[in-house]
Amino acid sequence: MSDYRIEKIRCPVVVRTHSGDTVAGEIFLQPFVRPGGGDERPQDILNGRDPFFPLALADGDTLLLAKDQVLEVAIDRVDDEDDALEVMSRPMVVEIRLTSGDKRAGAIFLDMPSERPRLLDYLNREDERFLTLHGTERRFLINRREIEHVRPLD
Repeated sequence: MSDYRIEKIRCPVVVRTHSGDTVAGEIFLQPFVRPGGGDERPQDILNGRDPFFPLALADGDTLLLAKDQVLEVAIDRVDDEDDALEVMSRPMVVEIRLTSGDKRAGAIFLDMPSERPRLLDYLNREDERFLTLHGTERRFLINRREIEHVRPLD
């Protein structure tokens, strides 16, 4: 093994592109890179500055996907991550309609620096290209530019 090899964690995802294609694969995550020692998350990759990210396919090939062309990324739920968010943030249950016409429902955790965070303020944040919607079985990383409207269900 090379001394220069960087250890990666593989995270299975399903990516849906603006053109309607659906691609199953794995995103490569780095361990222990977040403040406090946490592992990198798929949303860290998608909200990072780089315009492309690699997706490993089952046949061994790798696609380099343009983030601007990604409609959404579906990931199986990780309960311990959701539990940590619930303690630190205020959840808001919403329905999101995408420009494709699809609807997604789930909770958005408003991790805003305010005692009374507003959904509108969270949606208008420009520092994150993708928002995370926590569904019952999956998490969806949704491209903000592909959202037609959001309806609070609380």
